[in-house]
Amino acid sequence: METIFLENEGQNIFGIVHNVGSNTPVVVMFHGFTGNHIEKSFIFARLSRALEKAGISSIRFDFRGSGDSDGTFEEMTLTSEMSDARAMINYARDKFKGRLGILGLSMGGTVALLTAPTLKPDALCLWAPAAKNKEVFTIGGMPHQIEKGGRLDVGGIEISDVFVKEILTMNAFENAKRYSGPVLIMHGTSDPTVPFEHSQDLVKEFDHGTLVPVKGADHVFTSVQASSSVIEKTVSFFSENLM
Repeated sequence: METIFLENEGQNIFGIVHNVGSNTPVVVMFHGFTGNHIEKSFIFARLSRALEKAGISSIRFDFRGSGDSDGTFEEMTLTSEMSDARAMINYARDKFKGRLGILGLSMGGTVALLTAPTLKPDALCLWAPAAKNKEVFTIGGMPHQIEKGGRLDVGGIEISDVFVKEILTMNAFENAKRYSGPVLIMHGTSDPTVPFEHSQDLVKEFDHGTLVPVKGADHVFTSVQASSSVIEKTVSFFSENLM
């Protein structure tokens, strides 16, 4: 395991690389809104270790403005996260010569869907993806809460009006039909943040998509049973499609 700082647009992206070997497949993980390279219940770190045991390398990183990367959260936009995703995928392809997979959690799934048609990973896994991003971020009236200064307080950190405008106009769901590779979607049936029904609709957009309901799980699979099952099935999916 090694830490890296990858420069993109004049700022550094912090990442952790689990290197099993230069000729191995690699999975790059996109975290969620206000998330980071570890994620809730350390699920990204746990997945990296499980992938290692299966002979698959991985990279988990913080989008700029999150975690240990440069920038502030209020500077973050979908455009900036898509740029970071491209930079990290390019780095992964330079470092590893095997097949490449992308994992996106929640808004990381939004970014994955927006970039997959051009990045062309060999396999795509989505955990509780915010595919219908406009609907997800409209819950609670977010568009109407923009403050006079153009910033919105979300749990003690700020987001900009630019981010809100992008999240309400970009269409990740529509991009799904432009990706033709294998897709695994895992989604908790009791998710209070992104409705499970969104993934039921999303899977129909893919030519080679599979939806695995995680019975009773919340948005980020916060139980031992749910998180362990998600990790196990994700490793199996990437092993089948990348090895």
